[in-house]
Amino acid sequence: MTGQAGGGSGRLRRHRIGGLLAAAALLLGSAGAVAQMPPPAVTQAPARPSATAADRDAAARKPGAAWYRGNLITLDASEPRAGFKARWTFERTSGNDIQLVLDEQRKVGPQSGTILIIGQKALLTRDLVLARQGGLMPAVDGPTLLLNLTLRLLERGVPDGPQSLRRERTVTVKDDKQPLSVDTPSASGTFLPPWQLTGKVRRNGEVVEFDLLLVSRSRTDPNGTNNTTLRGTWRHEAKKPPELPDGLSLQGWSLHAIGSAAKDVNRQQGIVYDAIPRQGFATLGELRKAIVLGWPGQPDAVYHGKK
Repeated sequence: MTGQAGGGSGRLRRHRIGGLLAAAALLLGSAGAVAQMPPPAVTQAPARPSATAADRDAAARKPGAAWYRGNLITLDASEPRAGFKARWTFERTSGNDIQLVLDEQRKVGPQSGTILIIGQKALLTRDLVLARQGGLMPAVDGPTLLLNLTLRLLERGVPDGPQSLRRERTVTVKDDKQPLSVDTPSASGTFLPPWQLTGKVRRNGEVVEFDLLLVSRSRTDPNGTNNTTLRGTWRHEAKKPPELPDGLSLQGWSLHAIGSAAKDVNRQQGIVYDAIPRQGFATLGELRKAIVLGWPGQPDAVYHGKK
């Protein structure tokens, strides 16, 4: 399946928030803009009050919250005018580690490879080919934000959750006043009103298939619209969720620590989250033990050899 993703002008910016890019937020966070293809208007997220435990419990009890529990998701997106076409595959383990497989075609060249996010602290890459030189986080942010957008739209379109689907359902949601604001710990975006969601969602055995179109007001053209089409599959595998075993050899993987640094962002000092190259470990289990001990807060040599 292929889809079309379009958006207004904007650039990916980092939040000034405390906390690193949490692996759980990749699948459980809000939605946002896409990097390196036409995104919605992207802004630095304003400070917001923290949700209370009661707020989180209430949200988790809503039937639509089940969409965020998906652990096997494929997502297709394309923008012919930008020469962009992509398929992303997301797998989330029971421990909230993430595997993301990229397969993208861009005007400037292909972008592909496999990315692991472990323990909210480490980013591992293998066979990674970037279309543009630069930091690794945009390669993660782009597909992650479109995934989060998709989950938000599924929640709005089918608020009674995936468990309610028995046959194909047509979805229609619109808002003439409120923007569709979405974010992750490392980026945010806004789809301007009036916006409208249309599409179909269907169950095929244990898999949910979706074909969604979001039409929102263009930021650059007062009379124009942005069309964002998202197609793919959703699944929650409860009995045998995806696994990344401790014995997985890290030979051939490149290790990066997810960290923050103070940098100038649009002439203002801000906290920028990035993937910082670090020394490697022999197995995934060794890396996980190091994270428990506080990695990457100390030099890597402190952790090697500890059991």
